[in-house]
Amino acid sequence: MTGVDRHPAKETLTLVAERYQTALAAYIESGNSEHLGEAYETARLALEANVPLPDFGLLHFAGLRNSLLPTGASGAFLERAEDFFLEGVAVYDMALRGYVSGMASLRKEIAERRRVEQELRDITFELARQRDELDREVRTRTTEIRLRAEELEGKNRQLVQANQEQSNFTYALSHDLKTPINTLYCFLEVLLEDYQADLKPGARELISDLIGTAARMRQLVDDVLDYSKIVGHQFTPERVDLQMLVRQVLKDMDSLAAGSQAEIRVGALPVVMGSPFQIRVLLTNLLSNALTYGSSGQKAQVRVECAPAGTAGKVRLSVSDNGPGIPEDMQERIFELFKRLHRYDQCPGSGIGLALCKRVAETHGTELRVISEPGKGAAFSVDLNLEEKQDG
Repeated sequence: MTGVDRHPAKETLTLVAERYQTALAAYIESGNSEHLGEAYETARLALEANVPLPDFGLLHFAGLRNSLLPTGASGAFLERAEDFFLEGVAVYDMALRGYVSGMASLRKEIAERRRVEQELRDITFELARQRDELDREVRTRTTEIRLRAEELEGKNRQLVQANQEQSNFTYALSHDLKTPINTLYCFLEVLLEDYQADLKPGARELISDLIGTAARMRQLVDDVLDYSKIVGHQFTPERVDLQMLVRQVLKDMDSLAAGSQAEIRVGALPVVMGSPFQIRVLLTNLLSNALTYGSSGQKAQVRVECAPAGTAGKVRLSVSDNGPGIPEDMQERIFELFKRLHRYDQCPGSGIGLALCKRVAETHGTELRVISEPGKGAAFSVDLNLEEKQDG
């Protein structure tokens, strides 16, 4: 069995003993504190050489015997010898205290380390348990989300199909109605024109009323056709020059603008991305409403302008007028199909235009807004994507 030899070598012990005895004799003789300090140094060397405390005591006893016995021991010599020994023993005492304190600190550190290790094991176990539980919850939730997504996807397909079928049906029905209504309208006009002299006044008035009804029916069918086209219209965004488009729409509405004697102001309009067809429908209906519902007490004023939107990359297109305005309790209702603020005899229209504009806004990922107060006109606005500028 191998290990560290804790017993000092004989030569080392002899050297320590000689040094101790020489220093002891010098201190007993002189009482000089410098010699007393040698006791500390000699004891430290003895401790480093693994000289145990009993052996150190024997060294002192041998040195004491050699120093005192030949000359006799006086009280002062004995006190100096005792001080010298105690100085050396103090080294052993400090070492022992340090050992005891170190052992206590080591035991405390070991206990703390074991406590921390146990807490880490407990935390690791709890984390593993929570991780497994979370994994189960995630798998369960993922399954639920997948099933829900599949369900929503199926319903969305059904809605798209139903929407398309509704659009196709509306288009087909409106298209089929348009021909007989046009025929009826033409026949009534021919009847009134060719046989007006032979008709009684009441008959002529009745035929005129029928012509008006046929005209309203024709306009309604045209508006329904436009709505069905928007509902079923899928598009890839294209460049739309708003400045040019507004100019074209106003040109098509020359007679309406002239009849209303409106002052139309068009600001600087940018190029946006969207459906040219749908944005034309939007502008046509908004401008038509602005000209139709223009102020009756003063000159009608219509403005078309753009301003930065609240979202980067978008612009807010607005069409405003100085007409009678829209009561607050009607500002949501006007966007519903066939909802009107006025009777037909007060202001003609089918009640589809604003619903159509709302649908255009939705297909462009935004909404149609209205700001209005009674007697202060109305402003309709929609946010559109600006054309992305190509670098270089």
